[in-house]
Amino acid sequence: MVSEKLARHGVESSLASAGFLFDGRSADNVMAGLVRPAGIDLSTHQSRKLTAELVNAADLVITMERRHAREIIVLAPDAAHRVHTLGGLVRTATAAPPDVTLEESLSFLAEQRSFGDLMGEGGPDEVPDPHKKAKRHYRSALESLDRLTSELASWIATRRL
Repeated sequence: MVSEKLARHGVESSLASAGFLFDGRSADNVMAGLVRPAGIDLSTHQSRKLTAELVNAADLVITMERRHAREIIVLAPDAAHRVHTLGGLVRTATAAPPDVTLEESLSFLAEQRSFGDLMGEGGPDEVPDPHKKAKRHYRSALESLDRLTSELASWIATRRL
């Protein structure tokens, strides 16, 4: 979904997914069913456990929830400037100076964060994880992810890469 949005803006990307709990699990059946009409096939998706090596190799690490961002920063402290909640990054992205690289933009935005920006849960920068909730929560998360990733792709396209 995101890589296609970036490609529409002429941005080459390589994206990966990882989490904290499991290796080798299939995609959630509810989410797989919801994204199928959009042409996204999750039938072969396998979960991967997040490691410090994966975080340190990434140019940008995006989480749905603040608690995930905090856990990643503990796992790989040197990558803190590249770790953002999706909603927080989109909300603050326009504050980054124009005509700078993506890396410079991410560092700038991380420097502008206060300690409290990643504390607590349920803030406006979060996309609540719908796992094991009612189908309406999955739909809501998918709608938020679709909107936010579109905005993020547009912003990334304005950065010098």
